[in-house]
Amino acid sequence: MVQKPYVDPVVVANETLTRCGQPRLFNGRAIDVEHIAQEFCKLEIMFVPDLNPSGNPLLGLFTPALNAIMVNSDSILVRQRFTIAHEIGHVQLEHNHGNASPLFSLDEPEMFECTEEDEGLGLMDERRAGLRRKKEIRANKFAAHLLMPEGLVREVWREQHGNAERVSNALMVSNEALGYRLKDLGLS
Repeated sequence: MVQKPYVDPVVVANETLTRCGQPRLFNGRAIDVEHIAQEFCKLEIMFVPDLNPSGNPLLGLFTPALNAIMVNSDSILVRQRFTIAHEIGHVQLEHNHGNASPLFSLDEPEMFECTEEDEGLGLMDERRAGLRRKKEIRANKFAAHLLMPEGLVREVWREQHGNAERVSNALMVSNEALGYRLKDLGLS
């Protein structure tokens, strides 16, 4: 396996948003990740109940062979949205699929299975993580910045007078994900 030069997931998320025009959902605030996956990345999204193809319960997975993201339809909406963004991160960062060069060269087709533990990885130091954890940490960073770009978070934060619950509702993200992002931006 040949390692490629480091590509910052934050930069790639910002480039992705710029190139696809920051599509929004009905409320005019939340980023439309399904549109990004389908129209920009040309991925199929499948919502599957009780997603566990390998016997492990999964939140989602990306399979390059099918050019598809599968999302556990039993998850709550904000979790599904983060999962889609997370899987787009795998697509953009590891597969020469969008505007980013892949981080790793894959010798054979791979399936990226993402568990609740994977999506719960915080902003730990990538350099101390194993290869699989690095991929998950990077996909999480990408997802956080795709769903909660800095300018949008700051704008909604001001509009909602610093009420984190209203901000998370407007952006259609979990309180936990927003909490990490607010800390990252120095707003909490």
